[in-house]
Amino acid sequence: MECKLELSVFRFDATTDFLPYYKKHFVKIDTQKCLNDLFVLIHEQDLHFGYPTGELCAIKINGKALFTTVTIDDIISDFGKVLTLEPLSTKRVRKDMIVDTTDFYERFDLLDAYVDSKDKPAFEHYLMYHYASCMLDVVEGYQGDALFAFAYDMIQKHPSRKREILSVVSNEHNGVFFHVRLCNKIYPCAKEVEQKISALKNLVLKEMPKANPLIEKLSHRIDTL
Repeated sequence: MECKLELSVFRFDATTDFLPYYKKHFVKIDTQKCLNDLFVLIHEQDLHFGYPTGELCAIKINGKALFTTVTIDDIISDFGKVLTLEPLSTKRVRKDMIVDTTDFYERFDLLDAYVDSKDKPAFEHYLMYHYASCMLDVVEGYQGDALFAFAYDMIQKHPSRKREILSVVSNEHNGVFFHVRLCNKIYPCAKEVEQKISALKNLVLKEMPKANPLIEKLSHRIDTL
């Protein structure tokens, strides 16, 4: 079934623009199509529109991050037909929906010594979750929810490196205990990622309760509950 969408699309070219703006588009699309197909239709209306490609691409719709494989039918069911499309990070935009992911890959470097190079694709799977977190704007150098979920995976895969990995994510200035829940920032709710990050916190509390003053305080508080 075809429907008509009213779109406010974020636009900014880091090489030419001084300020971002939103451009209106009215698009008719089959509800069985996905966001990737919607990008193609927007591009047909404006050949300068830039958008990401690939199976793990994601953007934000009405403030929530989601993969571009989500169907239009699901989007309409949860967001309606009046939509605001934005890149994962408006602060790191290169071109419209395309962002500079350098900072994301720098987080992988934090664990590079304790994982294998072939583990990198597993880390890339979490890219959306990195930019969905509001803590990136609050905590300087925040390690990121992608790193925390990935760290949990790597502890399961490389148990002999558990303490080294935990020593990284337990950083008192920007580590895992600054994480806040993602459910209001992700579509659909990031239940599996939240479970992994909670399990990682518990591992730190169990294995390294004195890794820093914050963790030691939390450990004592849990002991008295």
